[in-house]
Amino acid sequence: MTKRKVAIFVIGAVLLLLFFQIDSKIRNLFLYFTNDIKIAYLHISQAIEHTYFLYTNQAQKIKALQQENQDLQRYKILFTSMKQKLDALKQECNVSMRATAKAKLVESIAYRKFGDWTQLWLATSLKKDAIYGLVNQGYAAGIALNQDGRALALLNGNPSCSYGVIIGNHALGIVMGEGDNRFMVVKYIPNYEKIVVGDEVVTNGLDTIFPYGIPVGKVVKIWQEGSYQVAEVQTFATLEQPRFFWLIKI
Repeated sequence: MTKRKVAIFVIGAVLLLLFFQIDSKIRNLFLYFTNDIKIAYLHISQAIEHTYFLYTNQAQKIKALQQENQDLQRYKILFTSMKQKLDALKQECNVSMRATAKAKLVESIAYRKFGDWTQLWLATSLKKDAIYGLVNQGYAAGIALNQDGRALALLNGNPSCSYGVIIGNHALGIVMGEGDNRFMVVKYIPNYEKIVVGDEVVTNGLDTIFPYGIPVGKVVKIWQEGSYQVAEVQTFATLEQPRFFWLIKI
């Protein structure tokens, strides 16, 4: 009887051991498959997230372009209306006016001199003895001219860069570079003109370089120099790494 119990115990132990081994293999197999499922789920969720991100960006871009298109249509309507009024005024007053400014997109090639960030070569051709205006992101950025058969850009900070401006409401002056593209100096401002720090500066359209009203910067300092006022202007155009310009000719 004792031998029988021992045999039963042994058989039971073996069966229990086999059960745990089988159970372990089953659990390992289950974990293996669930791990693959988790990885597949992660990949799918990442793909869905990436697709959603692209769709969201495209939707936002489409929305922005639609808004820009609406703005352009509105500006075109306003421009057409103003042009009709101007044509009517010209006819009524029997006067002729200079044609509107021409604009051409040009790309910069390289700095003229290493370490001088105020001069650039442009990938275009310019007429001799002509001075062109340069606009970057809607702001006056400098002038361009023909230098030995090549197009040279003199940015706002260049000492040879100068053009006519209006400070505030109607004070005329000549803005000039002083070596730093972030700042310029407006000279020859009549003493009788009242200007203050914070006044905006725009092109005056009287120098045949720029048309009237292109933003240049704002006044940050004013002082007296001889019989004129002088104003330091912080420019609006950011010219750390200029790539493209609108070349203006009137």
